[in-house]
Amino acid sequence: MKRFCVITNRSKDSKNAVTKQTESLIKSFGGECILLGDPRNDDVEIPDCDCIIVLGGDGTILETARAVGEREIPMVGINLGTLGFLSVIDKSKIEYAVKELIEDNYRIENRMLLKVTSSSGGKLSTCLALNDVTITRSGLSRLIKTDVFVNGEAVGSYSGDGCLVATPTGSTGYNLSAGGPIVTPEAKLMCITPICPHTFNSRTIVVSGEDKVRIVVGEQKKSQDTESFATIDGQMAVRLNAGDFIDVEQAKTVVKFIRFPEHSYFNVLNTKLNR
Repeated sequence: MKRFCVITNRSKDSKNAVTKQTESLIKSFGGECILLGDPRNDDVEIPDCDCIIVLGGDGTILETARAVGEREIPMVGINLGTLGFLSVIDKSKIEYAVKELIEDNYRIENRMLLKVTSSSGGKLSTCLALNDVTITRSGLSRLIKTDVFVNGEAVGSYSGDGCLVATPTGSTGYNLSAGGPIVTPEAKLMCITPICPHTFNSRTIVVSGEDKVRIVVGEQKKSQDTESFATIDGQMAVRLNAGDFIDVEQAKTVVKFIRFPEHSYFNVLNTKLNR
């Protein structure tokens, strides 16, 4: 690799010290470098490059992945936060990471993306999700009912705080906190997990990447506010009411993460979960 784009979360590198260090290292090894800000805060247009280095945390990586879209530019995250399942390289190892990238000593890990289509008041909108999409109750709602369908067939109805659909990448996020399973990242499947259900027999349903999932916000008591939100990767929200729904399926594109020889998935998992 030679052409790099460095995307920085300014709040985590306010004095640009890590950004300048990364740029200097890339140039010292003979590479080219373009510096950009956080896609969440800046109007960022990602240029053609061989690799994107993300300086920040998992949130910055999630936003960058959606900004990359269908271009499938390989990404690597340098962790400037605390707990990072996606940004696995510590900032003390930036020189090591840049050297390995320049020398092509890495592998590419393809991660599944979700195509999420929401229907709110009859209006459709579509976006990509790397981690998950959740339907959760609004602040005024005591409970919401979610009806789950797979390939058009009803598979369950849950009353509680909501329901989520997670990718293998997102299985260590909200899905894990809600009692869902951890899934190896290169698998092609989806976890459908109820959130704080008011029944003891509600469990995660695991479906293949070829399946199509629909979650409908159900009707509750007339006296109760049924307003809820669909949230994509914890960063984008769509307001939903009773009868509205989201459709979830595997996207045609993937996210390409760069992994180095000393950073196996289970090594990272063990380190993060035991902090």
